[in-house]
Amino acid sequence: MYSQSETLLTDFDETALAFVNSTYVEFSFSVKNVDRRSNENIFQLWIQRYADKLKQRLEGKALEYISMNRDLPTIDWLHKKIVYMIRRFIQDFLQRTETI
Repeated sequence: MYSQSETLLTDFDETALAFVNSTYVEFSFSVKNVDRRSNENIFQLWIQRYADKLKQRLEGKALEYISMNRDLPTIDWLHKKIVYMIRRFIQDFLQRTETI
C-alpha cells in the first residue's frame, strides 16, 4: 500500500507530465514558422520562454501540494523529491525541443 507521500508524488508526476505535454504543444505551435537554421537565436529565446513558463507552472503546483500537506511527517522529503522532479521535467522538455 502506498503512503500518503508516495500518492502525492504520483499525483504530482501525472500533473507535471500534463504540464510538460501542453507546454511542448504550445511551444511547437509558436516556433513552427521559425527557420532554426537562420534564426537559432530566436529559437533559443522561444525555448527559454517556454522553459520558464513550465518551471513557474510546476513550482506553483508544487507549492500547492506542499502547503496543503504541511502536516505530513515526511514533508521535507516530499519537498526535496518534488524539487528533483521539477528539474527532471524541465530537462525532459528541453530535450524534446532539440528534436524540432
